[in-house]
Amino acid sequence: MAARKRPWLAWLPAVILSVVIVGVLVVAGVLIRGGLGQPTPKPTEGQVTELNWSSFTEAGLEYIRSSRDVRIDLSRPPVEAAPIGLEPDATLVLERIDNLDVQLDYDLILNGGGEGAGGLRLTASEIRITTVGGLLTSVEADLVDVLPFRQALDRFERESESFGWSLDRDAIFAMVEEATRAGEPYEVTAGPSDRVGLTLSATAFCDTSGYCALTYTAAPAG
Repeated sequence: MAARKRPWLAWLPAVILSVVIVGVLVVAGVLIRGGLGQPTPKPTEGQVTELNWSSFTEAGLEYIRSSRDVRIDLSRPPVEAAPIGLEPDATLVLERIDNLDVQLDYDLILNGGGEGAGGLRLTASEIRITTVGGLLTSVEADLVDVLPFRQALDRFERESESFGWSLDRDAIFAMVEEATRAGEPYEVTAGPSDRVGLTLSATAFCDTSGYCALTYTAAPAG
């Protein structure tokens, strides 16, 4: 005799599907409210400087959190801290923005006014801005991507023409081989150079697995 099928079992797949759909809609709603997928909001008065560069006042930081746009002009050194809302001696950290399971990145534009592109644009997970004696001295940006060592080195070599870096590939591979044999982490730095009108370098911080986190460091030239 065939087993009698319980009526409520026929509804179970539909119920599960409904729960999944509701869950997706809830997550999507939270992400949208957090700004994901929406156009960059226009700044209101006081959220940026008169020339539309980032301001790091309370109002400016609120705009940065909502837009995730960071724009810094390093083309006219020295760069004074006070006019852009920075403390005279401090490091301002724009930390990673986590929205549930999604990490929201910063779009960083650094103006140098030099050759070629006259600066650079980076997608960063964290940004650190340091001031000393009332002047902006450095901007450090941790990139989103974690790359295998060879891909990190290839990136630096591709950028060397634009940024004016010089890399000794043989010396780098010798250092990496020695560190790998010793089971130790290692670092590879490209630059500094001021070809794009600001002083720029990049460092790959690599662990023993051979994967590297990249940090770009910029400062006013001179």
